[in-house]
Amino acid sequence: MDQLRGKNSALFIVVIVVAAGIWYFVLGGPSGSSSSVEDTLTKKPSNAFQVRVGSVQSDGSFRGQVEPADRQAKRGLEAIGTDERVTLRLADLEPLDPVRDECWAAEGQAAIKELIGGRIWVDPDDVDQQGRGTFLVYAWNADDVFVQEKLLRDGDARVFVGQVRPALEDVLAEAEEEAATAERGQWGTCAAQ
Repeated sequence: MDQLRGKNSALFIVVIVVAAGIWYFVLGGPSGSSSSVEDTLTKKPSNAFQVRVGSVQSDGSFRGQVEPADRQAKRGLEAIGTDERVTLRLADLEPLDPVRDECWAAEGQAAIKELIGGRIWVDPDDVDQQGRGTFLVYAWNADDVFVQEKLLRDGDARVFVGQVRPALEDVLAEAEEEAATAERGQWGTCAAQ
């Protein structure tokens, strides 16, 4: 009888450990925050290629060149089509307009410059040539931060209405709404003007 009780106790412990492990992975660990679809959408793709970035222009565009030493350089060259410097613009964000909207143009330009630094990583599956030599890109910085989302969340940019990639529409709209509600960046400074 004691032997049977010992086996039942061991089986009970195994069941508890397995249940706890399932709970941990399903709920995303002790904090209870599970990984969401949004986290997956805004994560830097494993096939992202590196781009050396030059100065940010007043309209928020910047010059960039595929980093030839990057292991994904071939994908970058296929997506951009050249190893020369090209003009890049962050996809799904309104271009800065220092003439029509001078309230936040300088701050937006500075935020882009600070966030992207000297290098970005670009999703090769979402490079869109717009005009001669200008490419719309989704970018991540050296800290793996999704640049578009961070600029919107900080109130340093606005979503380009009607041009948002459908898979990112909710993520970017939520980031912009959060900044507007909290009156961050241009939402707090420019709203009174």
